[in-house]
Amino acid sequence: MAGEPLSFRAFCAARPAGCEYGYGHGDGLSALRDREFPRLRGITYLDHAGSALFPESLLKAFTDDLRNNTYGNPHSQNISSKLTYDTIEHVRYRILQHFHTTAEDYTIIFTSGCTAALKLIAESFPWIPEGTKQPSSRFCYLTDSHTSVVGMRGITASMNVLSVPIKPKEILLAKSRLPAEEQNCTTPHLFSYPAQSNFSGTKYPLSWIQDIKSGRLCPIKLPGKWFVLLDAASYVSTSPLDLGVHQADFIPISFYKIFGFPTGLGALLVNNRIAPFLRKTYFGGGTAAAYLAGEDFYFPRKSIAQRFEDGTVSFLDIIALKHGFDVLEKLTGGMEKIKQHTFALAHYTYTVLSNLKYANGAPVVRIYSDTDFSNPDVQGPIINFNVLDENGQVLGFSQVDSMASLHNIHVRTGCFCNTGACQMHLGISNEDIQRNLQVTEWPVGNQGLLYDRNWMVVNQNGVCMTQKQEPRLCLVNPSIDLKQKIMVIQAEGMDSISVPLEDNTGKEDVICESKVCSHRVKTYDCGERIAGWLSTFLGRPCRLIRQSSDVKSKSHQKNTKGLSSATNISLSLVNEAQYLLINVASILQLKEHISASTTRLVISFSSKETPDVTRTVMVTEKHLASHSAVLKEPLEIEELIRRFRANIVISAPESFEEEEWAEISIGALQFQVVGPCSRCQIICIDQQSGERNKEILQSLSAARGRKTNFGIYLMNQSMCSPFSDTLSVGSQVLPVLKENTEIQPPTSSEEKCSG
Repeated sequence: MAGEPLSFRAFCAARPAGCEYGYGHGDGLSALRDREFPRLRGITYLDHAGSALFPESLLKAFTDDLRNNTYGNPHSQNISSKLTYDTIEHVRYRILQHFHTTAEDYTIIFTSGCTAALKLIAESFPWIPEGTKQPSSRFCYLTDSHTSVVGMRGITASMNVLSVPIKPKEILLAKSRLPAEEQNCTTPHLFSYPAQSNFSGTKYPLSWIQDIKSGRLCPIKLPGKWFVLLDAASYVSTSPLDLGVHQADFIPISFYKIFGFPTGLGALLVNNRIAPFLRKTYFGGGTAAAYLAGEDFYFPRKSIAQRFEDGTVSFLDIIALKHGFDVLEKLTGGMEKIKQHTFALAHYTYTVLSNLKYANGAPVVRIYSDTDFSNPDVQGPIINFNVLDENGQVLGFSQVDSMASLHNIHVRTGCFCNTGACQMHLGISNEDIQRNLQVTEWPVGNQGLLYDRNWMVVNQNGVCMTQKQEPRLCLVNPSIDLKQKIMVIQAEGMDSISVPLEDNTGKEDVICESKVCSHRVKTYDCGERIAGWLSTFLGRPCRLIRQSSDVKSKSHQKNTKGLSSATNISLSLVNEAQYLLINVASILQLKEHISASTTRLVISFSSKETPDVTRTVMVTEKHLASHSAVLKEPLEIEELIRRFRANIVISAPESFEEEEWAEISIGALQFQVVGPCSRCQIICIDQQSGERNKEILQSLSAARGRKTNFGIYLMNQSMCSPFSDTLSVGSQVLPVLKENTEIQPPTSSEEKCSG
């Protein structure tokens, strides 16, 4: 679009009623910009929702104040300290005035930001945990909430309090009163929602506050008393908030979103009706009226603010807030003016973006919004969108960001800070998120990937069970939680169960010897609980045993083919090597062979490195889902990858070039190639259903000239440290070819080069 639709005259004519542009400066707004924001010359700054930009006059007023006054630590009693204390109290009153309330109704607790304020609420709210005689508390939050709100559930979970996510549509349908006897229950519950979505700019009704507190609106039907946490950080950056009308119990804010300076300073506004019930265990400097070092005695300060402000507050930054309020009023006329100005800009931008078309009529952008940007009371000045190509495909945000940067346009890119809203607007399922956010790196131990193949299932005779004997083993899904130091085991139709990662063998544990592929290993039993779980699921008596790290026993060591005979390699419960690597290019070659039922494919190799191609680690997962067991339809590439159950999957330029490598480096790790992996019938087992077929192994044999080699074994050459490094997805793979390797192309379609 060009010309008239983008002109200033057209912009002014298209403004919705009540949305004034320019704070009364009109066409003279450019002079204000040049005077207050000279650093923006040539820059289009479009990340006000991320951080406001401070004007020059704010910085000057603040620095002049510091030059003319001496501010001491407010915890002292001298003249400079008294000046600081009095100024801080003045700023508290100024904040309350800004939000149209008084010290009789609210207390200001300074924090390092909105996130710290939310954490404080989670830690101090008077929760009643599960398992007590009275009904337990609930923490409910709107799914369209900032990460820092959702993160509160980590604290509530540690207190044995349940968290309940509420979708926006659910709260709108929740208007039903509780019975009178249940309304008399005093169990405290907390509901949190954003005044304005930081993702889409949607403004949720402030009337919810009183509706929920009065019982007219119930997030979930539970007896008890509801308190409301209004996340106002995004809202108050461009809109006025009247707490005299909408009296939420907790309102966290960050000041840099309003003034741009200072950063690292926020506040929690606490309704004085709930403030006395807040709990606090830690007492830092300045929060104690009296305490004893040699005895458990502590008496808190009387002031709620002083009780919760641990240590010395950031007093110079708090003093800067006074000048922030002064300058904001002087330059703009107040928050109502800011609301109108920013929404006028948002409405114009929304209109232009919505009408951008390619030559074929396809839209240039896809906007994620709940409104048509016609009403500033329900829509804030945030526009979230994806840029599309002429075929309707989304362009990656990094590409958009790079192109914007070329033109000095500063925008915020990526799906950040609000996964719930991102899922809702983009139609992304929980499974999609989990799949996209899989573990991208893993520690390396002296036996391979840390904790990899340290356990095995044995039958009642102590003999190792594999998928060859029991295909349903593929339906048992283990995952490692390094933070909690447990392995969580799941299977359909079963409650999950956990096993500790700590090797806690003691006198009660019996160390025994087992065999894995003819190699003796020291193991110990993991107990009756997990044994019963596995026996129930598999329908036969079995137990879980773990490789012992008992220093008195010999490690599972062997002289592995391809390595020096003098090299003893420490292995986990594996048959050949620490790592198994496959190449996506080789998978694609095999897939083509499987798909072409009547055509034999010739596999050729390149004998030279291509200097400008890179190989990258793509996957470090073993067990993923599969969909086809009988091969009625060709297998997808992901399914074939899962069948071969490698723990390193790379993307190389040529198929089967990995078979010509002698060594490889992945990041800081170096590996020696041990040899090819000869495949067995386990690749014929559908890893999702456990069903068997024989087509995969037959196809592999036909494609590889009656051989069943696929993938290569690796050993880590850096064995001096047990936890020396990590293996990361996306790392570059640098191979070293075998010496005197000469590869000839096949002379006919019947001949294959297997390396």
